[in-house]
Amino acid sequence: MSTTTPTQPLPTRAQLFKATGTAMLLAGLILIIAVLPAEYGLDPTGIGRKLGILGMSTAVAPAKPAEAEPLAARAAIASPVAGALHNEHVSQSLTPFQSQEMSVTLAPKEGAEIKARMLKGAQFTFAWDAGGTPVEFDMHGEKLNAAKDEFTSFWLADLPQAAGTFTAPFDGAHGWYWQNNSSAPVTVKVRVSGFYSELYRP
Repeated sequence: MSTTTPTQPLPTRAQLFKATGTAMLLAGLILIIAVLPAEYGLDPTGIGRKLGILGMSTAVAPAKPAEAEPLAARAAIASPVAGALHNEHVSQSLTPFQSQEMSVTLAPKEGAEIKARMLKGAQFTFAWDAGGTPVEFDMHGEKLNAAKDEFTSFWLADLPQAAGTFTAPFDGAHGWYWQNNSSAPVTVKVRVSGFYSELYRP
């Protein structure tokens, strides 16, 4: 005995038209309620605002990463002077970095100087030692073409040694005058590292 599986009858033309019309109606509703408010900011029914989708596509897209530029090119763009610095923690030096040591032996009651020629804003670190014997000293500076005995004192004291960092307030010669007030010779050794053109004894 054979059985026959019943087949689903094909839709009629009227049913196809009805289904197509329903699909188009739903598509139109979705367009009006969701697509227009979200994509174009148009909300004729007000439903898009209530659903919180109004203007979703106007969010700012992430910026495209800029292509890497050479440092020199970026500096030239940032300032009319290529290589100009724009950071308060960095300063550019026009004189080379160097380190030197000098010494001077002072007889009793004798004084002497060691100085560095520097541009305004240049810096150095220093350390000097008089071998344990306190000496009177004047750390000072003289402007370029200053008159005789015209100088500015920065640090006056009587110590066996000293160290620190110095920034030149003007173009000129900056350094120390040591006075040996003891009854025996004293040798003062000084070490300077920084940006200056010459370390010398006047």
